[in-house]
Amino acid sequence: MAQCSAIEWTDSTWNPVTGCTKISIGCKNCYAERFAERFRGVKGHSFESGFDLTLRPERLAQPEHWKKRRLIFVNSMSDLFHEAIPDDYIHRVFDVMERADWHVYQVLTKRSALMRDFVNTRYAGGLAPPHMWLGTSIENPLVLERLRHLQHTQSTVRFLSFEPLLESVGPVNFDGIHWVIVGGESGPGARVMKADWVREIRDQCCAQGVAFFFKQWGGRTPKAGGNTLDGRQWMAYPNTMKVSGTLHRRTMQAAGSPADESNDLMDVGPWAKEKLECLDKYLRAYTTILSKRNFKGYFYIDAFAGPGTVQVRRSQTDDKSQQWLLDVAKYGAKDDGEKEYMSGSPRVALEVKPAFTDYVFVDQNKQWVNQLKYLKNEYARKLPNSRIVLHEGDCNEYFLELLRKKKGQWNRWRGVVFLDPFGMQVPWNTIVELGKTGSIEVFMNFPVGMAIQRLLKRSGKFTLKERNKLDEYFGTEKWFDLIYQKLPGLFGSNTTKIKKSGDLLVKWYRQRLQEVFRYVSEAREICSTDGRPLYYLIFAGQNSTGERIANDILRQGTRKIQ
Repeated sequence: MAQCSAIEWTDSTWNPVTGCTKISIGCKNCYAERFAERFRGVKGHSFESGFDLTLRPERLAQPEHWKKRRLIFVNSMSDLFHEAIPDDYIHRVFDVMERADWHVYQVLTKRSALMRDFVNTRYAGGLAPPHMWLGTSIENPLVLERLRHLQHTQSTVRFLSFEPLLESVGPVNFDGIHWVIVGGESGPGARVMKADWVREIRDQCCAQGVAFFFKQWGGRTPKAGGNTLDGRQWMAYPNTMKVSGTLHRRTMQAAGSPADESNDLMDVGPWAKEKLECLDKYLRAYTTILSKRNFKGYFYIDAFAGPGTVQVRRSQTDDKSQQWLLDVAKYGAKDDGEKEYMSGSPRVALEVKPAFTDYVFVDQNKQWVNQLKYLKNEYARKLPNSRIVLHEGDCNEYFLELLRKKKGQWNRWRGVVFLDPFGMQVPWNTIVELGKTGSIEVFMNFPVGMAIQRLLKRSGKFTLKERNKLDEYFGTEKWFDLIYQKLPGLFGSNTTKIKKSGDLLVKWYRQRLQEVFRYVSEAREICSTDGRPLYYLIFAGQNSTGERIANDILRQGTRKIQ
């Protein structure tokens, strides 16, 4: 059975494996070994074999039966990445953690290189889900290579345990680390931990914005020396936790209720409000009209769905590859209550009245799809007459499969596709195939400033790969002649990009859309908080009513491109 743990930074322990072997000086006075060996030879006891490595398959399903959400320390009596544990068994442990995803799991190992290799293979091309926190133990500077292994592990949340801390570790680069625990050794023969070693780590955590948790000074018993440092307790958690160990109300709610998606660490710029307001207005007008028509169904497809709730960041950056790092808790940060959250596009669409008959949320990011499961469960009760489908994968492949399945049936269906990519992930051939249905309308983000202009070099010199990417996105090579011109120079003509290339691209792209869809709206410019153009919102559809409604909405913004 799981134990209600006395370990301050967790709620429960789960041991699908028990027993281990020593690999470094930090293992010398292992508390788990000391406990297990007390029962060696006791007939019928779970530790009858002492601390010998033992697989416990009968315990694998335990978290799936724990309906109340909790923070779970995995293998407190072993090391999940011990060399003798078969990979297929470790996969079974991870399968359980993925299925029972209402818990948060803390996986701590000294065999950091084996964890890195396993995780990077299992989650190749992505990250481990955000409810799996992966960490490693460090006792002295001789094993700091474990930190580097962890930093190269494809994990969403990474943590370090300096316990037992046996000497000063010196300067540490905590890049990519979100939580640090420090603790002294306890039990017979406990080695002393000096205050300066702890302060050294604490101060570096504070300087680098890493949550710092001081567990104990140690001694004869874990509580013997208390847990105050410089007159106070230090019990910070990664942004998702409260210091008491109780699961954060926005991340882990009462059993049976959906978790708030803020834990997935995605955030957006404040300009996203403008985009989502436009989407909301158009979808409400659309369903009001379609609910009165006699179609088999009318659907909403979100091709880059993300999670249901996002945090509005205060940073000016629009580099989404770094977004989740900006949400990590920082020492001295103000209370969570001052952070701003808002509904992402999936929740915006699900709140529309009248509701769509079908919703499809597509995303390649496994952690966001996992978060959307909570949203699906929530709205399955609210919208009993609507179907909600989640699809993990590339939207272009999804569209091709959908169009194949629905071939010949499009006269009975209508729908809106929301294309809000991070960059140039939607090639022209996808746009063409959607337009061919004669039934699908597209509400899209044309990412001129965020992605396209970054690829369009001022010199006009491109590698073959870069040219092919742009040709595929635009569906033609004509983009080059549109925005580049040859000017005379001292040693002949030079190719250079036209100053108003952004406006030219928007106008030209709208014309391209009109070749596929009958009606295309004006383009609404969306800018960052410092006035830089990021992208344009454009509607493309099959009837003049949709175009008129879209124009009414998009004209309410700032600069429009005709």
